[in-house]
Order: sequence, then C-alpha cells, then structure tokens
Amino acid sequence: MTDTTIRAATERDVDAWRALRMDGILRHPQAFIVSAEEAAAVPVEEDAARLRSGGRFMAFMGDTAVGLIGLNRNTMPRSRHRGEIGPLYVAPQARGQGVADALLTAAMEAGRAMGVWQIELSVYVENHRAIALYERHGFALTGKIPNALLGAEGFEDDLLMIRIFDRT
Repeated sequence: MTDTTIRAATERDVDAWRALRMDGILRHPQAFIVSAEEAAAVPVEEDAARLRSGGRFMAFMGDTAVGLIGLNRNTMPRSRHRGEIGPLYVAPQARGQGVADALLTAAMEAGRAMGVWQIELSVYVENHRAIALYERHGFALTGKIPNALLGAEGFEDDLLMIRIFDRT
C-alpha cells in the first residue's frame, strides 16, 4: 500500500466521494444498491451531510481518491450495537495493494469505537473477491437474500455476512 492514506471522509471530500462512487456504480452496478441515475440525482448537500455525519472513509494515493467505504450505525436504542458496511469500492488502479483491507479495517475500528460489536453487510453472490475479503476479516456467511436487486439482466442474489466482536 505504497503512499496510500486512509482517513475519515469530510464534506470537503464530497466531489471526490461522488466521483469515486459513480465510477464504482458504472463499473460494477451489481455491487451498489443505487443506480447511476439515482446516485446522480442525490443533491451534493445530501452527500456532504452524510460525510459530515461520520462513518465514511476514503483511501488516497497522493491527492487521488482511490477507495471509499461507509459504516452505517443503527440508531434505535435496541439495535445500536449493530452497524452495516456499505458501500465499499476500490478503483482499478489501486486494487491488489491492500486498500480494501485498510478501508475495511478503518470502518470496523470506527464501529468498535462507537460501541458497535456486530457488523453486517450484503454482497453480490458472484463477487468472489469481496467475499474473500470479508472472510479474511472474520465475517461469516449467515444467509442469502434472493432477488436482492433488480439488475440489467434480472434479479440478483446477495449473501448476508456478519462479524460479531467480543462485547467486552
């Protein structure tokens, strides 16, 4: 991970966040819940507010944004111990260099600091690289979500994976 920096995203990163997310959606539409059209329709201020709220991290090679991840914590008192990973994307030029591992680690550490001890995610069943990444980080397959998304060629299934940390 030469010259790569992982840091919390701020509202100053909103343009880079949006561009990187759109790149991911266009390259891998099955890996994102939103379509390119839906993402483009989100007002910049809404994305800036999401970045201000925390739980978003970006990877940079020099000044170039090459990866992003989000951690969404449940807000209801009875489920505040749970968080959800998504999105996670690494640009092609940064793949194979440990960027996804570093982003996932940053999000999990942030979750633990917030009191999250159960992290959940869904991943497209054919995304074998992502599944292997999550398994390396201790996520276990807990189920399958049939027809999770309507893709260009029909319905696509997702896998549900969960990582449970020690509560102490």
